[in-house]
Amino acid sequence: MADRITSWWRIGFICAVLLLEGMSSSSINVQIGALERHFGLSPALLQLTVGAFLIAYAGLLPLAGRWVDTRGGRTVFLWGVALFGLGCVICAAALSGLWLVAGRFAQGAGAALSAPAAVALIIAGLPPGKTRNQAMGLYAAMGAVGFSLGLVLPAFVVTELGWRASFLVYLPLVVAMLIIGQTIQRSAAPGGKLDPLSAIAVTIAMMLAVHAIADVCNAPLWSTAVQLGGALLLGMTVKLSGRRLFPVEVTRSAGVLSGSFALAGVFAALVTSVYLVSLALQANNTAFEVGLALVPQSISNAIATMFGAKLVTRFGARKVLTTGMALVVTALGYLGTVGMSLPYAAGLLPAFVIIGISIALSYPAASIMAVDAVQPEHHGSAAGLLTSFQNVGGAAGLAVATAAAVVPLPGSGVPPEPGQLLSMAMMVFFGLVVAGIWWFSRRTLLTTRG
Repeated sequence: MADRITSWWRIGFICAVLLLEGMSSSSINVQIGALERHFGLSPALLQLTVGAFLIAYAGLLPLAGRWVDTRGGRTVFLWGVALFGLGCVICAAALSGLWLVAGRFAQGAGAALSAPAAVALIIAGLPPGKTRNQAMGLYAAMGAVGFSLGLVLPAFVVTELGWRASFLVYLPLVVAMLIIGQTIQRSAAPGGKLDPLSAIAVTIAMMLAVHAIADVCNAPLWSTAVQLGGALLLGMTVKLSGRRLFPVEVTRSAGVLSGSFALAGVFAALVTSVYLVSLALQANNTAFEVGLALVPQSISNAIATMFGAKLVTRFGARKVLTTGMALVVTALGYLGTVGMSLPYAAGLLPAFVIIGISIALSYPAASIMAVDAVQPEHHGSAAGLLTSFQNVGGAAGLAVATAAAVVPLPGSGVPPEPGQLLSMAMMVFFGLVVAGIWWFSRRTLLTTRG
C-alpha cells in the first residue's frame, strides 16, 4: 500500500514544502545586509551564506529521490521538514559566519529531501486525472508564492524584530507540517541499498570549489590550491568508483544537457543580479523596503507562468528558451548600464518585471526540452538533473561575481558599477552558447549513447 493523502487540507500542507523552499531562497537576499553588519562577513563567506542552500539542494537531490524510492515518501518528508526546521534554528542561534553557513546548508538539505517526497505523496494519494493535476498545480504555485512572501515577511521581521527572529518565522509552519505528516499512512517501503557517499562527496566538492573561486583574490595561493585540489580529488573519486548520480541515458542526452546548461546560465544571472541589487539597496533602505522593491519580479513571473508552457507548445522549446534568455540579457544590460542611476519606476521596476517574464519563459522551455529528450522511465532523473544545474548555476554565479570583486559591501553606499550587472548578462550569453554547442552536437551524443 502506498502513502496516501486524500483531503485537500492535507494536500495543502504537503505542498507547503515548496512554500518553505521559495521563502528561504528569496529571504536571504533581504537578510544578508543585517547579517554582514552583525558578523562583519567577508565577501567570500557572504556569498557562501547564500550559496550553501543552493549547493546542498543540488548535491543531495539525487540521493533524496533514491531515498524516497527505498524508504517511502512519508519517512523522507518528515526527515526533510525536520532538517529544514533545524537549519532555521541553527541560523537564528548563529554565533559566527560559519555557523550561518551550516544552518543554510541544513535548510537546503532539508528542502532537497522534502521536495521529491512531497511529490511522491501527492502522486500516491491521488489517482491520475484532473484532481491530481490540480494538486500538482497547487504544488508548483507554492514556489512562486513562497518566493514573493520570502521577500516581504522575513524582511518585515528583520526591520522590526531583527535578523534572528526572521529565521524563526518558518517554525510554526514546520511544526504544523510535521504534525500533519504524522497522520499520513506509513507505506510498506520496498527497501533496497542506499549509497549516499557519491552525493555527499559531490556536495562537499561543490562547496570547496565555490568558496575557493569566490575567495581567490584574498586567500593565500596554497589555500585556494588545497580547496580546488580537494574538490577535484572528490570528483575523480566518485567518477572512478563507477557510482552514477544520474543514468547515462540522461547525462548523454543532448536535449537534457541543452536545457540544463541553459537554465544554469539563466539562474547564474538571476541569483547574482538579485544579490547584487539587494546589497546595494540595503545601503540606504530597510530590509522591508528592499523586499518590496524586488517583489515585482516574482509577481510578473507568476503572471507570465500561465503562458510559458502554451508558448512552448506553439513555437517550440528552443525558440521560447532563446527568447527568455535574450530577455534576461536585455534586462540586465539595461540595469547595468543605466537602470541603477534612474528612479525606481524607470530603472529597477521595468528591469525586474522583464526578468520575471524571462524566467517564466525559460524554465518551462528548458524543462520540456529535457523531459522530451528521454524515455518516460527517465523523466524523474532528467527533472532532477535540471534542478541540480539550476541551483549549481546560481551558486557559481555568486562565486564568480565575488571573485571579480563586484559585490558591494552593505552600508558602503556604493551601488554596482554599470559593468557589474552587465557581466551577469554576459554569463547568460555564455550559458546560451554552451546550450547551443550541446544542441548542435546532438547527433554525436545520440550516436555515443547508441
